[in-house]
Amino acid sequence: MTFEALFHGYIDFVWRSLRHFGVAEGDLEDQTQEVFLVAHRHLADVKVEHPRAWLYAITRRCAAAYRRRSHRRHERTVEEVPESSHSRDPAAGMEVDRLASVLETLDEDKRTIFLLHDVEEMPMREVAEAVGCQLSTAYARLYAARRELAKAIKEAP
Repeated sequence: MTFEALFHGYIDFVWRSLRHFGVAEGDLEDQTQEVFLVAHRHLADVKVEHPRAWLYAITRRCAAAYRRRSHRRHERTVEEVPESSHSRDPAAGMEVDRLASVLETLDEDKRTIFLLHDVEEMPMREVAEAVGCQLSTAYARLYAARRELAKAIKEAP
């Protein structure tokens, strides 16, 4: 896979993943560039079977480094991405807020696997590779996340 194909094929995925990891809106461009700089440096050295999983691992490390640096710069990361102010349907905005608050009740491992598989539609083998766990563990976490989400949605007002 060429770097150009990797960049054009996965830039939106990297952007969304960085937002998920709490990178501030104003820093998303810089952090996306950082992810692809790291990927460019290592692309020739590794055999990339699952590009999204590989990029996700790089994205997670870059976001962690970003959070460490923001602490030293006395910046605070945002836990929730604010809803767009130009939403046409207020009910849809409320549903998005409700889903976001329910997702926050999951621990990070379950939430990450749920988002990668059910939202990003990554195959479970890639999800397991991206988060660094066994395939059976990834399935167990996905099942638990779905069960917890269904219960939380049912109990939410």
